[in-house]
Amino acid sequence: MKGNKFYLDLENKINFDVVCKNWLKFMSYGISYDAVCATLKECKLFNTELTVRFTNNKEIKKLNKLWRKKNIPTNVLSFPNKNNVNILKTFNYIGDIVVSYDKIIEESIKYNISFGNHVIHLIIHGILHLAGYDHENVKGEKKMISIEEKIMKEIGISACGFELNMKYGERS
Repeated sequence: MKGNKFYLDLENKINFDVVCKNWLKFMSYGISYDAVCATLKECKLFNTELTVRFTNNKEIKKLNKLWRKKNIPTNVLSFPNKNNVNILKTFNYIGDIVVSYDKIIEESIKYNISFGNHVIHLIIHGILHLAGYDHENVKGEKKMISIEEKIMKEIGISACGFELNMKYGERS
């Protein structure tokens, strides 16, 4: 990928929790890390901690049903830390993002987009939710898409599927 920037982020703590063995095929945690760091920087979030959980449809469907009352798998869920619980007080824990390998691979095939780029896009999208952005209305949707495109370009990934945002209707 041209224009790739590597981020060494000593101001933030980023946890990757790989619970689905299919994610081991992905092997691109470096670019995932870069995407997280670039998004935190864009949102002006420093001294921050978050977790990205790499899972499957079975787990994300359970979480979606429990927290959103939707009994279907989805590609990404965000769980902001609204209680401001910080165990160690060293970092501001902003929340968790959960991404489903099965759903993302399904969408990548269906819409003929790069699996890796789609994963990165969804990680960025999830962090924007943790930072307080939403797409409950057209203005919010446009703002999120604009930030997503900016970050993707900054880390050297083409905006290969932002039109997907409007196609698959899972952003609500």
